[in-house]
Amino acid sequence: MKSLLYAVAALPLLTGVALATEPVTKQQPVQLTNKQMDKVTAGFTFRETTISNTSAVIVTVDLPPPVCTVCFLNVLSKNLSVQAAFLPL
Repeated sequence: MKSLLYAVAALPLLTGVALATEPVTKQQPVQLTNKQMDKVTAGFTFRETTISNTSAVIVTVDLPPPVCTVCFLNVLSKNLSVQAAFLPL
């Protein structure tokens, strides 16, 4: 009996929430400009570090590259960087 009473008491609250929604209209999504699309990453970042006995390779996407003073390959840009170095034997 208590649960029936609670259900009846909650009914006006649920009706109010259901009536508060906006009617569904068919709208096209807003188109982004090329400048805005260049900034979209959807949260994607990537850093890969491969170290062997004789070399190290670091690849980063949308992350600041680490400072490498001994790298023989140092390709740096805002979005992608590749660095490689020989390690001492």
